[in-house]
Amino acid sequence: MWRWAALVIALVALLTLLLTARRAPPRRIVGTFHSHALAVRTSPKTAPPRVNAVPPRAMVSTPDRAVVDELCGVKGPALKRAGNETIAQHITRLTQSVISRWQSALATSEDPRSQAIGLALENAHPDPRANESQDTPVNNSLVLLAIETNDPAIYALAISRCGDGYAMAAGPCQALSWEHWANIDPDNAVPWLWIAAKASNSGNQEDAEEALAKASMASRLDEYNSAFTAIALSALPRDISPLDKAVAGVDVISTRPLGIPAADLAVTLCSEMAVQEPTRKQQCTSIASDLADGGSTLFDLAVAGSLAKTLGFPADQQTKLQIERRNAAMNSMAHNPWRYTDEGSGLTLGSDFRCDTVLGYDAFIDALRVAGGNERAALAALGRAVQSAK
Repeated sequence: MWRWAALVIALVALLTLLLTARRAPPRRIVGTFHSHALAVRTSPKTAPPRVNAVPPRAMVSTPDRAVVDELCGVKGPALKRAGNETIAQHITRLTQSVISRWQSALATSEDPRSQAIGLALENAHPDPRANESQDTPVNNSLVLLAIETNDPAIYALAISRCGDGYAMAAGPCQALSWEHWANIDPDNAVPWLWIAAKASNSGNQEDAEEALAKASMASRLDEYNSAFTAIALSALPRDISPLDKAVAGVDVISTRPLGIPAADLAVTLCSEMAVQEPTRKQQCTSIASDLADGGSTLFDLAVAGSLAKTLGFPADQQTKLQIERRNAAMNSMAHNPWRYTDEGSGLTLGSDFRCDTVLGYDAFIDALRVAGGNERAALAALGRAVQSAK
C-alpha cells in the first residue's frame, strides 16, 4: 500500500502516466495514475506530498543486442534502442528535442500563465522516493512569478508545487500561503477547504467551521487544472508526431497538484460522523453538488459520488454519477498505452504497445484540448465517439 494514499475503486484503473526524465537534468519517466474513489483514507497530516505519483518502476536491463521497438511515427535506425536502454528511456531520448523546445517556448512566453505552466513542466513530478527538495531553481522561479503577478491561477499552480501536507516546503515556497490565495481568489472553494482542513487538523474547530462555510458559499471549486492544461496543449506544434504528442500529453497531466487534491479534503471534512451536524451537512451538500456539476477531473467525479452516498443524495443522482464514473474509467483504460504491472514495478508500457495504442492516447489528448483541458468532458466525448463508430 502506498504510504501517501491508496485510493481505489472497482472497475477503475489507470488514467495517466508520467514521463519526467531529463538529461540536464535528465528527464525521468515515472508512472502516475488517478484513482477514482476513496477506499483507504490517509490524512493530510501524515500523507507525503505527492498523491498522484507512484514509485517509478525498477530499471529493467535489456540485452546488449539491439532491440527494435515499434514506435508510432518513428522510422529507420531510431527504432533501435541504444545499449541497455529501457523502452521508456528510448522514448525519452527520441522525444527530448521536441519536448524541450515546446517547454522552452512556454517558459519564455510573454504570457505569465504560459510561463507558469512552462516552468511547472520543466520540474514536474520528480521521483517521489528521492525526497528531493522543492527548493529548486525552477520551482523558485514559479514562486517568484506567482508573487509578482498575484494571479490566482499562477498562485494555485505554485502552491501545488510547494505543498508539504498542511505546510509549505522549505525555501521560497514559505512565502506562499493558503490564506493569501483565499484573499486574491475569495470565490474559489479550494483555498478555503485547505484552510478549513488545516484548522481542523490543529483542533481549531471554530476557524475550521468559518472556512468551510466560505468554501460552501463559493461559486466554484477550481484548482486551475483545466486552464493550464488547455494553455499547454494549445502550444503544441500542429505537425507534432504521434509519439511526441503522447509524451507531451503525459507531461501536462503530470503537472497537476503534487499533494492532496482539494476534493479529497472535502471527504475528510464531510465524513459520515461530521455530517450528522445539520450545518455541516448543508455545507457539505453544497460542496458535493459543485463537484458533481462542475468537477473537471475524474478524481472530482469520484469524490462527488462518494459524498453523494454519504450525504444521502437521491438514488437517481447517485446512479448517474456511478454510471459516468464507470464509463469514464473504461474510456480512460481504452485510451492508455501504459499498464500497471503485478510484480510491483509500477507503470510500464503494455505488451500491446503499438502505433494504435499511441494514437488512442493521442485521441484523448486531442479531446482534452478541444474540451479546454477538462478531462471529464474529454473522456465523455471519447465515449460518444466510440459509440457512434459502432
